[in-house]
Amino acid sequence: MLKIRRFKNNPILGPNPDLPWGRDEARNPGVVFDGSKFHMVFTASTNISGGGDMVLGYAQSSDGVHFECTPEPFLRPSPNPDDFDHGTVEDCRITEFDGQYYIAYAGRSLNIKDFANGVRRLGPGKSRNPTWTDNFRRVGLAVTRDWKQVDRLGPVTSEHMSDANVMLFPEKINGKYVMLHRPTPFIPWTLPLIYNPGCIWISFADIMTCCASDAREMPWNMQDGRDVPDDHLLIKPEYEWEKLKIGGSGVPIPTDDGWLTFYHAVDRDGVYRVGLMLLDRNDPRKVIARSPQPIMEPEEPYELKGRYPKCIFPCANLVVDNEIFMYYGAVDLYCCLATLKLQDALNYVLKYKVRDTVVVPEYSKSRVFSLEMNV
Repeated sequence: MLKIRRFKNNPILGPNPDLPWGRDEARNPGVVFDGSKFHMVFTASTNISGGGDMVLGYAQSSDGVHFECTPEPFLRPSPNPDDFDHGTVEDCRITEFDGQYYIAYAGRSLNIKDFANGVRRLGPGKSRNPTWTDNFRRVGLAVTRDWKQVDRLGPVTSEHMSDANVMLFPEKINGKYVMLHRPTPFIPWTLPLIYNPGCIWISFADIMTCCASDAREMPWNMQDGRDVPDDHLLIKPEYEWEKLKIGGSGVPIPTDDGWLTFYHAVDRDGVYRVGLMLLDRNDPRKVIARSPQPIMEPEEPYELKGRYPKCIFPCANLVVDNEIFMYYGAVDLYCCLATLKLQDALNYVLKYKVRDTVVVPEYSKSRVFSLEMNV
């Protein structure tokens, strides 16, 4: 078995009564290391107490273990009621790219409490797509250079879909930006998952923007970039511990053997576990290896009992001195840390090479996009 070491003093962050915006939860941490400081962006809320407010908090550390939070949220919901993230922001992944930090985060158009109390709305132009009418989560990008100012770049997933687990690869591949995501046409914890389990898709773009169209119809002669871009099914659930849905965890790690990629999976009982796969370095649509068993599952008391029992949810897996620091949320309340050796993870997953890989079609022609990465 792959040896994973949980930090003995987990959780490393949790609900804080001294932070009005984070008194009920501090979970699902996106983390990067700049060579001297660890930067964490986590989901915080007053949701359990009934306020319904959900924001992204920021904390930093010099050792990756002891984090100090700023007194104010890092990113609040947008004040603009026409924005997809006017209601909530949560669950980010962070990618360093050309000296800037790109933060992929999920948002909702309505505050959770308001939606639960029956408030409904239409989107811009009286859109009736489910991002607005059903409060589906949609994913956007934000960018920061100094961890003080953060700029929104807009949504990168479609207003037709409930999408999540978006992460940007840390380098271009064949001249394209690459992104993982999990689109579903329904809320991803409901009965339809039995018939259509959540899968991981991989998207390529010349410049980063929406990975699926907001157009309502899909005529075959649509050639102006509003149709579905260069998006491909990467993996689908194959094992019982993945039965309901799978989704990407931290940003894929570049190695000489390929892209080492962690993902989470959910079984029929709602238990969250962690999986591991290796993608081809030059064509990450190709899965080189994939473990048939989870590499980590809920075991400790802080992973078994809480707001969402038996849930571990990694959002970061950064490499420091050949050691992987895996930061994960636990039971929708805490931020936790586990570590493992990079070479051990590679040796383990390479035992499970995929023999008959189906080669997907070549990259499609360039599309016309509207949102530049370089800001």
